[in-house]
Amino acid sequence: MKYKGHIPGLFLASVIALLSVYIATFHPSFDALVISIIIGMICNILLSERSLIMQGAASAIGFYLPAGIALYGTQLSLIGVKTSLFVSIFLVVMMTFSITLVLSRIFHLNARIAILLASGLSVCGASAIAVVSPLIAAKREDTSIAILSVMMLGLISMLSYPLLYDVMLFTKDEFTFMAGATLPMIGQVKVAAGNVCSECANSALQIKLVRVAFLVFLIPLTMILSRNRERQILVPWFIVGFLLLSVLSNALQSLKDILYIGRAAGTFCLSAGLAAIGLSVDFDAIIEEGLSSLGIVFASWLAVMIVVFLFRNI
Repeated sequence: MKYKGHIPGLFLASVIALLSVYIATFHPSFDALVISIIIGMICNILLSERSLIMQGAASAIGFYLPAGIALYGTQLSLIGVKTSLFVSIFLVVMMTFSITLVLSRIFHLNARIAILLASGLSVCGASAIAVVSPLIAAKREDTSIAILSVMMLGLISMLSYPLLYDVMLFTKDEFTFMAGATLPMIGQVKVAAGNVCSECANSALQIKLVRVAFLVFLIPLTMILSRNRERQILVPWFIVGFLLLSVLSNALQSLKDILYIGRAAGTFCLSAGLAAIGLSVDFDAIIEEGLSSLGIVFASWLAVMIVVFLFRNI
């Protein structure tokens, strides 16, 4: 059989994705995409014959990631958002993106990792990194480093935000904006804001979902930043699908059941693609650049938090 060598890797990536989606149901802070890449990396370490899965892992990345990116368009929502709130969130998103890129350049971080870190921090964590990664031709190691760095920041921030609410004397509105506008992943927003009050969680999630929608603007920006000057920008089919589905999901709210299926399928596909990346990464490359990425992520987050705190009443 021509494709027999692809079966083990494809099967393993699919199983890891299913397992990750299931584990993610245990707690709101669990993210199926992050769990997938971590399990994939663990399997990478434990497997004695990695060559058996490499072809299938490459096929899984080539199939699942584009499909997941296209389907991710069903998760974007801008319905009922006030213009003033929209502008405030946009400013925080662009500030986070810009500060991360500037710090990355100052400390000579790999340009592709810098764009992935900026995308993950400013919009929606692992999901944004998974979407942007193929658009900028990021290496598997770049994607892994970015996801793990953003994940570490998110976990620590999620636990510390309720403490900041008490220490910094934020009002509930100020705190919900800070949580929704700066925490990288939806589950982390739920937990951090929910530990303060249930109303805070609902308000912070609305802000977070607006950030997710800014992925529409981030996609062309990252493609422009990463392109070779001598090469034209070509829009892949899955980005066209992503944009079409994002428009339809906002225009046709009556199709809730279909949109729900699309969201579930998108999560599975992105999880399987990231599992395949974890199965095939080079750990030497991750160790070499990982610490610098982690430092930049925390420095960028701190800078954004200071600005948000100083201008919280404006």
